[in-house]
Amino acid sequence: MSRKLLLLLLLFTLSVQSSRALQLSPTARISLLTCEPGNEIYSYFGHTALRLHDPGNKIDLVFNYGVFSFDAPNFVYRFAKGETDYMLAVQYFSDFMQEYIYYKRSVHEQEIDLTPDERQRLFDLLVENAKPENRVYRYNFFFDNCATRIRDRVEEVLHNKIIWAQETEKPVTFRDMLDRYVPGNTWAGVGIKMALGIPADKQITYYQKMFLPDYLSKDFSEAKVSRDSVDAQLCLPRTTVYNAPPQEFKPELWSPVNVIWAFFILVLIFTVWQYRKRKAGIWLDFIIYLLFGVAGFVLVFLTFVSTHPATGWNLNLVWALPTHFLFAFVLLIKPMREKLKGYHWFTAGLLVLFLLSMPLLPQTFHWLVIPLSLMLLLRSGKHVLDDLRLRENAQAR
Repeated sequence: MSRKLLLLLLLFTLSVQSSRALQLSPTARISLLTCEPGNEIYSYFGHTALRLHDPGNKIDLVFNYGVFSFDAPNFVYRFAKGETDYMLAVQYFSDFMQEYIYYKRSVHEQEIDLTPDERQRLFDLLVENAKPENRVYRYNFFFDNCATRIRDRVEEVLHNKIIWAQETEKPVTFRDMLDRYVPGNTWAGVGIKMALGIPADKQITYYQKMFLPDYLSKDFSEAKVSRDSVDAQLCLPRTTVYNAPPQEFKPELWSPVNVIWAFFILVLIFTVWQYRKRKAGIWLDFIIYLLFGVAGFVLVFLTFVSTHPATGWNLNLVWALPTHFLFAFVLLIKPMREKLKGYHWFTAGLLVLFLLSMPLLPQTFHWLVIPLSLMLLLRSGKHVLDDLRLRENAQAR
């Protein structure tokens, strides 16, 4: 968080605590700001904020529920565990826009059609939320984020007056929604998609889609508000505050697709060569089992420790067993290899069953799971064939 933002927060807090709530002028307007997605992992899904523009009081502020600090203690661990704290920050509109202009991310605005009384109550509610004792909240990507917080505040002010539009799209899941935003051929994108478990494949409602800023904007534009038996649009037509130039996507040489398929081809070539030459290839086994085991520990953490709602019961654990990590080191102990060769049989059988049953499982898998699973199947299958060949030779004698 910048020093300028911290100073503004301090000044805003002092002004709130030292005086009565500001009375908005008749020229005041509150609007929904929707920021388009960016290239950083935290900006993949866009952003939402509320703008208060009151020329009569010479105020132009943004209430931003999406502020967090990378410098917070144990940030990466707490984020993975689902214990990230976000906060409501108050910024000058010009400062808010400066960031999106710098990163070339378009910003759109929709004025919320509120009565003066509703506008004042929404502002008072935001001011109350901005107090030090209220501004911090426990972030939940799907159910409590910058978009849902704004929706909830507007609903709180309008009570039961909002009439949301009816669903017109075919049923979708959380995973379907994320797939529209997460880049498919970046390491972060592949990691996010593989981290999602069975809960991400549950169908979601029209209302639940509003966790994404674009859909909140769309739903606000389609919603109506009922006052005295008269229905009117909740928002005025959307306008563009800043129209960013189109950004060119440059494919990475070391992208997941290139790296994983190249590694798979190398493993295939070495495995066939080692089988024909009757080579064990222990070091190749060590590397593959070790990497898959590390992935398994990450998935176990996300499944059983993390509180993220969509990472539970991840069937990628079938091919990324954490026991692979321990087995990798056992392979380096020569006397133990013969005793634990049954582990290769178990792994090969499990992978064959997994690959054949993938279309029937209640989880949608990233397609790169196939070459990854085949890679491990090649290594475990080679040792199964080696074992069968030894048995045949023993019987022939």
